[in-house]
Amino acid sequence: MSTATATWSGDDLNAVRRLKALGRSIDQHFVGRRLALDLLEVAVLAHEHVLLLGPPGTGKTDLVSRFAAGLGSRPFVRLLTRFTEPAELFGPVDVPAFQNGDQYRFRTDGMLPKAHVAFLDEIFQSGSPILNTLLTVMNERVFHNGHDVEAVPLITLVGAANSLPQDPSLLAFADRFLLRLTIPPVAANRLDELLEKGSAPGRGTSAGEEHAWIDPVTLDRLGRQLAHADLSEVTPEYAELVRELLGQGVTLSDRRIIRGLRLVAAAALREERVRAEAPDLWPLEHFWSDPAHAPVVQEAVRRRTGGPAEDPDEPARTVQRLVSEARVLGRQVGAGSPPASVERVLRQLNALRLELRRAVPGNREGERELASIIDNTLALLDQG
Repeated sequence: MSTATATWSGDDLNAVRRLKALGRSIDQHFVGRRLALDLLEVAVLAHEHVLLLGPPGTGKTDLVSRFAAGLGSRPFVRLLTRFTEPAELFGPVDVPAFQNGDQYRFRTDGMLPKAHVAFLDEIFQSGSPILNTLLTVMNERVFHNGHDVEAVPLITLVGAANSLPQDPSLLAFADRFLLRLTIPPVAANRLDELLEKGSAPGRGTSAGEEHAWIDPVTLDRLGRQLAHADLSEVTPEYAELVRELLGQGVTLSDRRIIRGLRLVAAAALREERVRAEAPDLWPLEHFWSDPAHAPVVQEAVRRRTGGPAEDPDEPARTVQRLVSEARVLGRQVGAGSPPASVERVLRQLNALRLELRRAVPGNREGERELASIIDNTLALLDQG
């Protein structure tokens, strides 16, 4: 990375702002996925790959599809199984070429080798012929098609799985995903918000179908611009971080260590800075290899970024969970309920109000709603 003092051009800054606007636009359709969108923004700037871990039904496919559509590109999406054939990803065999030239080629139009963004669900379920080809596509951005080597325009490949594989033969492939994030269900904590957004008009329309916020050509230019980021201030801190993690037994491949600095440069560009600063280390919270090491990596990075670097979804989740529980409790009693039942609910509501005050001090909106529910419940005692 260059250490030359410079500023990003107006075109670069406008492109970064459009990318962030895309993330904000998609965030309006989801609950608890702000961090995933932040990482996707960093990933496309750095041209790195992302692995989303978690159970099915958490909106991963929809999230990535909307994000890719906002890049002016239709994503290549496939669910992989152990029966998936290479032709399902790389295209059907070009039969005429085989018959006429005795060459085994794939017809790649509309398939993964032509995609800018790809999403492969159950990524570790496919067989070795597919995984070996994906290694080259992801790492070198080329596809060996018969006697030819074709350039692949892939910006980022997003994989999804319930968990990381235990098979040692898959670890080299898994290491190609520099960024990892666990995507948990949100219904237990933010049910009301989930239902509201899930049933909103236009929920089934991809965010980018009406407007492409930024195009792949611009993203390629921004990726090349990362070479001009000034990392002189953070490189010593980064080296110290890596030494600390390795000393604690955290598994980090040489590839992961080298490419980690590119994530820092992308985070700085996303904040419209040429010179990277300590807060730009935040994506490194997600470059662990083993999930068991994730808390160690997170804690070490957060000490260097100067703060807890809270999950952007967490404060809203805490308030929403407490208010949602209060609403449920309030609906458990009504006119004619026994006084003992009303008093029991009131005790629970007051406990929730105390918890809210401890967890999120000064949250007036949450306090007002809880107070309203408590007042309505108190009124039931007067009616009795």
